[in-house]
Amino acid sequence: MRYLGIARKEKGQVVMPDAFQTVTEGKLYEAIEIGNDILLVPSPLDKDRITRIERLTHLSIEEHRKTLEKLSK
Repeated sequence: MRYLGIARKEKGQVVMPDAFQTVTEGKLYEAIEIGNDILLVPSPLDKDRITRIERLTHLSIEEHRKTLEKLSK
């Protein structure tokens, strides 16, 4: 994973951070929302890939909760 920076919405358009300039021009992305988070995922996005993203996201959240619970003890 590589953090690219902060994207912002301006006049109905999403403005990407400067680090996004390294991504190939014209590449298509699909926006999906998981919880309150919006992810940009390279297109095309099929049902199996969505299911895998959801499963991995929920697993990550559960692991994070367990870590926080252990730290709070």
